[in-house]
Amino acid sequence: MTAQDRYVALDGLRGFAVLLVFCVHAAGNSAAVALNLDLERTSFTALHSASERLLFWLYRSHHGVFLFFVLSGFLIGRMWWRNTPPEAALRAASPPGGPSALGRPGGARPVTSYARFAWRRTLRIYPAFLVSFVASLGFAYYSGTWTPPDIARVIGNAFFLNGAPGTPVAPFNIVTWSLFYEMTFYFAFPLAATIAAARGQGVALWVLGIALPAAAALAGADIVVVCWSLLFVGVALAVHEDTLSAKVARIPGGAVVVAYLAVTTAAMLDALPVIAAMLAFGAVTLLVVAKSLASGNLVSQLLTCAPLRALGRVSYSFYLVHWMIVVLVARAVDGVLGPLPATLAIFLGGFALCALTAAVCWWLAERPYFARKS
Repeated sequence: MTAQDRYVALDGLRGFAVLLVFCVHAAGNSAAVALNLDLERTSFTALHSASERLLFWLYRSHHGVFLFFVLSGFLIGRMWWRNTPPEAALRAASPPGGPSALGRPGGARPVTSYARFAWRRTLRIYPAFLVSFVASLGFAYYSGTWTPPDIARVIGNAFFLNGAPGTPVAPFNIVTWSLFYEMTFYFAFPLAATIAAARGQGVALWVLGIALPAAAALAGADIVVVCWSLLFVGVALAVHEDTLSAKVARIPGGAVVVAYLAVTTAAMLDALPVIAAMLAFGAVTLLVVAKSLASGNLVSQLLTCAPLRALGRVSYSFYLVHWMIVVLVARAVDGVLGPLPATLAIFLGGFALCALTAAVCWWLAERPYFARKS
């Protein structure tokens, strides 16, 4: 399997992740419009009809954004050490059995400067965000949820502070909360990785990265800080990719799919405490990503299908615009169509509009970045 093939599978994983996120908002709006039901204020066991339970199952697909966090942690970890897994690079750079900058035989050194790394991450994130941000200002104004001037709110959203724990900054586009965790990770991770490498504490880097946010949540911090733990789950795979991939290769792809469904279903049914569910999801997602990087297994075969790959390539733009479009479609069909036609319009029509808008946004704002990079 070539390096290009490996990342084709990850495109499919991005497509699957953003499809799950779309289903969260499509299901929530469909339930409100078609069934007059607030899925945020109910539970699976309180529902009676099959349609209600199906919408609830889709609504609780929050693990789509969690998939993005684990995948980002892995890719940023590999990017910082440039396409060579740290353990392989260190084996080439250090005597056999010598001390490792990452806490194991072999080692790795960053291959790019911090400033260049941070700048490229900013160039990757901001153009598409700014296009969607302008759209979100118009959306908020015409929906009556923003009366300009409110400069503090605009600035806060422009720097993703609407996603900071305990923030008073109201979002214009509710999905951008996750970018706060992505951007803080992008800027903090290289510094933490450099310090850990200098001290030979690479294992401590991802262990503490997973443990500290979870401990903070247990101590009373906003539960969403565990998203940083998920990012460092991805780092753990990047650091130990060779070793973990070899071990995961012995696990059947079907078993990984069953494990993923078991964890996500347990979370949907509230059978696990939230922190435990998020960490368990991080562990099973690590298996999914590792399987995605290998050929000849059920997971990689599912994720390399053409529709998921195509969606994955525009997944960031799709993520940024989909909530606003779903809300607009839901408002358009509310009271006009019956329950089933309204639901189909939101899911199918909403998805088609999201995909078209995402393709345009990608062409305007993301394509120049990749063209420059190549």
